[in-house]
Amino acid sequence: MATQQEMDRVCGMWIDMKEANFTSDYNGREYYFCAKECKETFDQDPNLYMKDFENRKP
Repeated sequence: MATQQEMDRVCGMWIDMKEANFTSDYNGREYYFCAKECKETFDQDPNLYMKDFENRKP
């Protein structure tokens, strides 16, 4: 079975959604991060990291 992946919006690393240890909820959607530092950076200004990430594929 293929894994579902999402890009860490801070560093650009692809994250296996089932394996992610760090997540944030923003506007009713869950976002996934590779490390605590990326999550904390995103949480400080989520709007900054929302641009130019839609529709990217691993």
